[in-house]
Amino acid sequence: MRVLALEQGPKVGGAATTDELFPGYHFSTCAHSFVLFHPQILDDLHLVERGLRVFRRDPPQFHPFADDQYLLLWGDAERTREAIARFSRRDADAYPRYIAFWRRAAQLFDPYLLKAPPTLGELLRAAEGTPNAAIAHTLITGTRRQLLDEYFESPRVKASLGTTFDAGYTDNAGSLLYFAFAAALSARLGDRGLAGFPRGGMGAVTQLLRQAAESAGAEVRVRTPVAGIQVADGRARGVALADGTVISARAVLSSADPQFTFTRLVAAEHLPAAFRQSVRRLRMNAGYLKLHCATTGLPDWRALPGGGPQHGANVRICESLDDIDRAWSQARAGRMPESPVLGLVCPSVYDNSVAPAGHHTISIWAEYAPVGLAPADWESQRDATTDALIAQVARYAPNFPDIVSAAYLHGPPEIEARAGMTRGNMHHVDMTIDQMLAARPLPGCAAYRTPVDGLYLCGSGCHPGGGVSGVPGHNAAQTVIRDLDIPEPRPLRASRDRARPAPPGVGPARSL
Repeated sequence: MRVLALEQGPKVGGAATTDELFPGYHFSTCAHSFVLFHPQILDDLHLVERGLRVFRRDPPQFHPFADDQYLLLWGDAERTREAIARFSRRDADAYPRYIAFWRRAAQLFDPYLLKAPPTLGELLRAAEGTPNAAIAHTLITGTRRQLLDEYFESPRVKASLGTTFDAGYTDNAGSLLYFAFAAALSARLGDRGLAGFPRGGMGAVTQLLRQAAESAGAEVRVRTPVAGIQVADGRARGVALADGTVISARAVLSSADPQFTFTRLVAAEHLPAAFRQSVRRLRMNAGYLKLHCATTGLPDWRALPGGGPQHGANVRICESLDDIDRAWSQARAGRMPESPVLGLVCPSVYDNSVAPAGHHTISIWAEYAPVGLAPADWESQRDATTDALIAQVARYAPNFPDIVSAAYLHGPPEIEARAGMTRGNMHHVDMTIDQMLAARPLPGCAAYRTPVDGLYLCGSGCHPGGGVSGVPGHNAAQTVIRDLDIPEPRPLRASRDRARPAPPGVGPARSL
């Protein structure tokens, strides 16, 4: 097949790019961790041979608390169990059982990663009569608060384990289901030792993906926004570019979110009225902030001062599960949370290519942010919100304001403008039970096909959901191959020249 990829921005990657936000400081602007990518896709496209290098994080998580206690979650389960015992011996004894639950959940969902998703009923029937039946039922009907309450008693332990999810409030049905897929993917990648921070940031990964695509004969055009999808006789026939150029195609795949695709790219007359209404009602309420800081040093955490492994971990700032729900409720009411849940990473601890010597890049996810505010309203809050986030970190690391030399805040409007994700929703649509599996994003638009013949979805709004996994694109491509009855392709091979590692974060010097 002749394949053409069209990207509206100046570089490929969408939400997985590396950008020099301040001179000499390079940030993974939206997605920052390489922890969910499916190894089969990694192997099919020879990304390691092409130069992919990933720094493994250990410990994966550091959680300081306001009273100067802290919890380190290690890659080694026994070491983590010992750390938990400082808070609760009972919880330490329960931790291996909790890990076993997620190991079995990962095994249960692994077969559904690279194939069309099942319905909830099909999933339950497949597990019926097996040791995983109870796990399937818990994942579908339970919530993370219920699961954590079942295993643990310490509010601190629950807060540390409960903030590893990005799925809304703690009683959101569907969050466990999504994390089962994440557990399956992270287990596969972790077994290969390839889960962590990619050298050169997430943009290095997407540049290698471009390299692989072009080496197989695909054409990639950047700075080429698509104005609309051409539909005739009920079938997608190609795309119209913003400059008026029309490109014909046998199939069109959109990695834009479902709402963007069906309200801005496909004319209303080509879609059933009931379907358009369903698209408008999609749940897209999870908003985020991301604060990027160029720093002259590292935070000195009051709970664990000085140097140490805590600086390379994902630092979580959250006192309890109630903090998650409070932040969610305040954001849903249209207000900035008083104390959002924070996740702070410092890739420059591992990767000396992203900051000047002795300096660092620190990125902070804040959960959650109000969505739907006008850009002007966001702009009026930018400085105050930036100061509030820095002050919140300073309550745990008093030197933090002094080491921040520059900072830039991405709210939902910036995330939407930069990565094209409606309302700044990094999962495209929320991870709720009614928008998962064969109902993702909608019951009438699942398994990558859409109501328009020849038009497919291939982004995070599809099964299995958000995260840089490669899975939606892989599965959508396989669906197109089956629908168009394309012969089985020859394996993609990396020649010696193409396999030579490229400089991190630098794509091929090709003019398009």
